[in-house]
Amino acid sequence: MIRFLWLALLLALIPGAARADDNRPLAMTLDEGKPGEWDMRWRVPANLAAHMVPEASVPDGCEALGPSRRWSDALGYWGGVRFRCGEPLAGKSIALAYPRSAPPLATIARLHPASGAEETILAQPGELAVAIPAHPAEENLFLRFLRLGVEHIWTGIDHLLFVAGLIFIAGTWRRTAVTITGFTISHSITLALAALGLMTFPPGAVEAVIALSIVFLAVEIAKGPRDTLTWRRPVFVAMSFGLLHGFGFAAVLGQIGLPKEGLVTALLAFNLGIELGQVIFAALVFAMLHVLARLPALGNPHRVQRIAAYCVGILASYWMFDRIN
Repeated sequence: MIRFLWLALLLALIPGAARADDNRPLAMTLDEGKPGEWDMRWRVPANLAAHMVPEASVPDGCEALGPSRRWSDALGYWGGVRFRCGEPLAGKSIALAYPRSAPPLATIARLHPASGAEETILAQPGELAVAIPAHPAEENLFLRFLRLGVEHIWTGIDHLLFVAGLIFIAGTWRRTAVTITGFTISHSITLALAALGLMTFPPGAVEAVIALSIVFLAVEIAKGPRDTLTWRRPVFVAMSFGLLHGFGFAAVLGQIGLPKEGLVTALLAFNLGIELGQVIFAALVFAMLHVLARLPALGNPHRVQRIAAYCVGILASYWMFDRIN
């Protein structure tokens, strides 16, 4: 059991985890109205401050059609500018300038040219330029959204901490497989309903409850194994909170944007990408446990368990209250 405790402590102290919801990307859209005239808009998620909206440069060889503008709504804080280009955007790039205090966000840009050939461009966290391919991407729609799903779950520290807590309580590969499967089934339901516009939930409330789900697991782990439903059937806890985690996944998918054609394929691929990312994470966790099992036990197991649970719980409590505000 001691190896599980050290793993939880390591996960709680992951550098950069202080703001797990920063994994929400910068969402950018470029719409071509008249040929050569573009309306560029970009948005940081609502959990960040208004001053963290970056400056986005007009591509080289293009000219702005007015000053840049700023505004806000329920989705977040926006920047925008209109510009004209005498030649196609292919091969050009858009530079981003963040304030120093801003976290390293990924960027998801959607191009809507007048020709109608939509394109999605992904820049990794910390990249300060959105490079527009010289040639239209020929990546398969299914593979593209599968990759986006994997990348999202791997940049979502809060979701990973929840899964790690489930693994800790489940304890074995078999129970973990059942528990994660239950989590996947439940978040798939709300992800699909929300992404298709059939059900909505306030984003702030969703993010706060996701943090609360981690606090709940941390409390259970601090108290230790007991004859409770959580320890006997962790799959029920996974499925209950999974419904709300699905709304969180849907919020990110909404920022990415579902294509008009192949909507069901993209939704299925994104969800499978999340599941694949979870399975890979679980496999790495068990591999780490195998390594930690070879190390000598340090200190009192119950004390280490409580320290690890408190670290995770305090961090998640901070997220919860920060997201409420």
